[in-house]
Amino acid sequence: MGYLRKANLHDLNHVCKNMREMDKIEAYYQTGKEPEDALRLTYLYGQQVLAIAGDEDQPMGLCGVISDGCIWCITTDELFSNRKYKIQLVREGKKWVDDLLKNYNLLYNMVYAENTIAIKWLKSLGFTFINYHAEYGKESKPFYEFLRIA
Repeated sequence: MGYLRKANLHDLNHVCKNMREMDKIEAYYQTGKEPEDALRLTYLYGQQVLAIAGDEDQPMGLCGVISDGCIWCITTDELFSNRKYKIQLVREGKKWVDDLLKNYNLLYNMVYAENTIAIKWLKSLGFTFINYHAEYGKESKPFYEFLRIA
């Protein structure tokens, strides 16, 4: 991840086509929609939507926040294929979340309990896991509720 930048439709289409399998599963379990459709709707509702861009400006993920503080991130496998990108994801992610907390009192969402990469990343960003829901979303799968308060 070279940097975060404002996302565009090219980024959205690329991430939809190359979404990490676990992110597809999580999106479907949470919404009951096809993962690509769920991501498109999230993109449209986003207050702020950023592309996670690689060294050559290639989109490796999208992240954003909805107006009420619901934070989200969807990635491609490329983001996790390189140690440097994983380290930068944590560093840039911390800066991004800290900046968001200047405008939001609370950031929150749910994460599929088997999405271990996302859970580890969220913990590194200072999020607290407050509830375990054995049956959540359209598919009644296990999810963790997480938040970070300004």
